[in-house]
Amino acid sequence: MDARDARERQEECCDELRCELEVMKTAMDEMRRHMNEMQLQIRIGYHSNDINVNFDHNREKSASDFGEWIGGLEVTRQDLEAMFESSDVVDWATKFIVADLKQRSGHPYPLCAIKGSRNEMLMYDKGAWKKMADQEFVSTLVNKVFKKLLAVFTAWKNENYNKILTSEHFSTLYHSNYARILSFNENASKLKMKLFHVL
Repeated sequence: MDARDARERQEECCDELRCELEVMKTAMDEMRRHMNEMQLQIRIGYHSNDINVNFDHNREKSASDFGEWIGGLEVTRQDLEAMFESSDVVDWATKFIVADLKQRSGHPYPLCAIKGSRNEMLMYDKGAWKKMADQEFVSTLVNKVFKKLLAVFTAWKNENYNKILTSEHFSTLYHSNYARILSFNENASKLKMKLFHVL
């Protein structure tokens, strides 16, 4: 009788485990469905691309405005010299943008990455979080940095015009960096990917 009771007890335990497993499977399926719906909402821009983001659960402190931040973005002579010394203009631009965000805007920054997405970014503009399309990323951020960088580079070139003509070092510095700056816009997707991983 003891072996029979033990076997019945085992069968009861197995039945209970099967029931618990079925409940867990149902819960997992529901969670997957809910996550897929959320990802779809993010991809299509839920509520006309407005996405409510609450960083650190702190409603008292909102992000700086993207338009104000980008309007105040400045490339200095020191930034240009750092670009000269960098091996990759995209690495330089990533460090420059992140440093400027840290220096001039409070956290949360007006630009952030949507974690779990491929490389989607959000910007806080006019009081709401909005998904930043690739074209918008290029037309606002990339073009702004490019124009500022080119202006500082042109001023440097004008100040060092005679040295560029007479010094091999300055000539090489000018021509190699001029080519890097002109190719800056072509690296927009690479810059977006690097920023996505840093922010």
